[in-house]
Amino acid sequence: MAGMLTTAVAAKPTPEMAVKTAQSTADQIIKEIASHQDEVNKDPKALLTIVRQVLLPHIDSERMSRLVLGRYWRTATPAQKTAFTDQFEQLLVRTYAGPLSKLGNQKIEVTGTKPGAEADEIVVQSMLSGGDLGRVPVEYRMVQDGDAWKAYDVIIDGISLVNNYRGSFAQVIQQKGLGSLIDTLKSQNNG
Repeated sequence: MAGMLTTAVAAKPTPEMAVKTAQSTADQIIKEIASHQDEVNKDPKALLTIVRQVLLPHIDSERMSRLVLGRYWRTATPAQKTAFTDQFEQLLVRTYAGPLSKLGNQKIEVTGTKPGAEADEIVVQSMLSGGDLGRVPVEYRMVQDGDAWKAYDVIIDGISLVNNYRGSFAQVIQQKGLGSLIDTLKSQNNG
């Protein structure tokens, strides 16, 4: 009798998986920073390395870049899309790392979910507590990516990271072009 061929079927991402991804990523970043605090205090680049390694695998960078550039994404060359996505990832890491550099007894607690705009999206709600700002609501807009969830926007205290950057980047692109924006990001990221 001939052998049977078995096909593995990927599990459909559930809201519980999105919650687990958001919570475990936040917990892992906080744990890694705490365990490497001496290194982080001596060299701020150590913090960027931690955030890059823990955060980026859970980010849909291309989708985020596409949303941030809006209509300018459609007219960008493939090289510009790649360059912008790379530089935007670095900006995202630096932006996320900023508040974490003075990490004390902060905690991020997932508080729930709500449906996203599309059927394959979800919003994971959380609360950042501890530190100087008190309690700050943080939401992660997430999309299904195969059998996992990836974030494509972060909303901190009601302010969307994507919308915030889209407005400021559009002004630069209108005045100086996409190439100039990429050069500016590259300069800031390397500075």
